[in-house]
Amino acid sequence: MEEKGLPALMVSHPPNIFYGSGFSGSSARLLVTEKRVVLYTDFRYMEQAAAEAPNCEIVKLTSAAAPSLYQQIGELLQDDGISAVAVEENSLTLQEFNRLKAVGNGLEVLPCSNVVEEIRAVKEEREIEAITAAVRIADNALRETLPLLKPGISEREFAGELEYRMRLAGAAGFSFQTIVASGPRSALPHGLASTRIIGEGELIVVDFGTVWDNYCSDMTRTFVLGEPTPQQEHIHALVCAARETALQTIKIGAQAAAIDAVVRQLFENEGYGAAFGHGLGHGVGVEVHERPTLSPLSKDELKENMIFSIEPGIYLEGQGGVRVEDLVVLRPEGAQVITGSGRELRVM
Repeated sequence: MEEKGLPALMVSHPPNIFYGSGFSGSSARLLVTEKRVVLYTDFRYMEQAAAEAPNCEIVKLTSAAAPSLYQQIGELLQDDGISAVAVEENSLTLQEFNRLKAVGNGLEVLPCSNVVEEIRAVKEEREIEAITAAVRIADNALRETLPLLKPGISEREFAGELEYRMRLAGAAGFSFQTIVASGPRSALPHGLASTRIIGEGELIVVDFGTVWDNYCSDMTRTFVLGEPTPQQEHIHALVCAARETALQTIKIGAQAAAIDAVVRQLFENEGYGAAFGHGLGHGVGVEVHERPTLSPLSKDELKENMIFSIEPGIYLEGQGGVRVEDLVVLRPEGAQVITGSGRELRVM
């Protein structure tokens, strides 16, 4: 905050509140100054806040959205001689922004972004352990559920069986709504599981993740029931080759956009450039999509102990698609893959 010239910061994005305080409830605001860290929440969470955020001053509110919240923040800042507060412009509503400005006494409200996210991008070892544990749950659940992937099962049934096994293994929840997309629907990068019945010889994209100790996992595998066609084998092999190329290129100090460009050029050379329409990867942590972003527009530099996905894909409209996604942690020796499941295309 000092480097960015921010005398005070009001944190409103729940994952950032958790990261800055340890509080995992759904209703709170966190105020950070040079002298103090104050967690504002309501009656429902007082006991939880005391247990999870012992290093914070905890202020009880009648309602998290009540005007008293902003009045108390303004008075605290005034008492500490602070005349400006930064707010997270990506999560604060216009109504909240106006209420904060209206507390008076000349308080300046400064919109800002990515203050906490920049810190979150580089993981501590305890965070790496939590994400790795989430990955293991997902890995094991897929191995246990895969024998059920037979012609006649619906996408939604398979997703439910997979989620059931993740829950049995202790997952606190799911990183996002599970994707199971088969046949022509596999060409939809975010084809949520439907009632469609899965048939033999079809491409099936399965994208899912768990939450463990407030940290997410994310992985994708693509399968074919029975014997794949030559084209299916070709594009799957090409996606796997793109994954391997990315892994060999990743190193500390590399530009994220440059890693994406290497894979994009490989697909261009093979005639599939237009079939790869999303970024190569994204950071994973307390949110399933966070920094760094591996895409053509990214400005991020890869740093030691960042965790991010590598997920090249090819999507052919009306035919099907292939995506393979792994999570990696960046170490001094390079990208270390923490996803364990195999990448075989064929399922018998």
